[in-house]
Amino acid sequence: MLLQAPLALAAPAPVLRRGASTNAKVACSKRRVIKASSDAVNATLSASANATDPAISVNGVVNVTISSGSGSGTALSRMDIIKDMYAFAGFVYALDNCPSQSKMTSDFKEMKSKGARTVITFDICGDGKTASYYEQAIAAAGDAGMYIIPLAWTLFDDGQSFTSTSIPRMQAVTSAVIKNPDPVLAIAYGDEPLYDNDAGSPATLAKAIKQMKAQLTDAGLDIPVSISDMAYGWRSAGSAADIAPMVAIVDFFMINNFPFFAQDATTGGAPGAWTSFANDMKYFQSIAKGKPLMVTQTGWSTSRVEFAPNSPDIDLSYASQYGYWHLLDSHCASYFKEEGISWMWRSWDDDIVGWGVLDANGKPKFDIQAKTTC
Repeated sequence: MLLQAPLALAAPAPVLRRGASTNAKVACSKRRVIKASSDAVNATLSASANATDPAISVNGVVNVTISSGSGSGTALSRMDIIKDMYAFAGFVYALDNCPSQSKMTSDFKEMKSKGARTVITFDICGDGKTASYYEQAIAAAGDAGMYIIPLAWTLFDDGQSFTSTSIPRMQAVTSAVIKNPDPVLAIAYGDEPLYDNDAGSPATLAKAIKQMKAQLTDAGLDIPVSISDMAYGWRSAGSAADIAPMVAIVDFFMINNFPFFAQDATTGGAPGAWTSFANDMKYFQSIAKGKPLMVTQTGWSTSRVEFAPNSPDIDLSYASQYGYWHLLDSHCASYFKEEGISWMWRSWDDDIVGWGVLDANGKPKFDIQAKTTC
């Protein structure tokens, strides 16, 4: 729904990605990964193959009723679920340390006990081109009775390219989803491919998404596809005509929304944090042409180590992080239910330093409870 014209363009101060060279692309809400070697990936796959976890049905999902096809039958389609979901939806989950399938299942079950319905992956295990690893992540979500949004990591380093690096990662995710589609709510491209100009242009990125959607259709699946990006990423990608192919190709809008990076950010619970959040949402409503919106990444860090803030007055305490969590939760009825929008917290743990609801020892930083209905 169109609420207002796009807001004035204001670039966030860049933050160099962890491990990136000084001439690499920069971003305010992502990082350079590939920490795990191929040996680590193989070890993870081997350990999971030999694990004594309960047997996994290829299409088995606990407490998840979803239509794998084009919406025929009585099950809700994925787009129906996305449209109906509002308030707190779940967590971002980093894959760069290559957690085993049993570890993912355990973590996802713990998330679900806190009210999470969905998990979206972040980063990559190894080079991100191993379909069988994404199969494990999807199976873990199914075992936990949760939806999963696997994210095809499009960011690449110097000496790599969108064609040689990003496309094979997309193929790995697509292959895994086709093999076990039931737990999959949607597929994401990211992180922030428009902001980083990973494909070289919005039109080229839209073409890649079209190819993925064609593969899903050929497999008899109707799985929504979108990109995980900021308002600034969409704004900076060009004119309305430039981004038109992307607006047309995405099935809904996945949104990265981080008041934490505002130049005037103070505490997580401050009124200005909500103003910043709401302004970015208004921008997306202005370009979405009625398509659903879902905030797939938002949060507040307790550290300057990873993705440093841009405000000198920001509060990085646990209390400030909880303040932002509570701020979002407090707008359940007045905003998220009213607008039909859900939000996901980045992240589950402090693998992304400072951003988790769990600290480095796996202990909760605050009472992890938020409304899923109101």
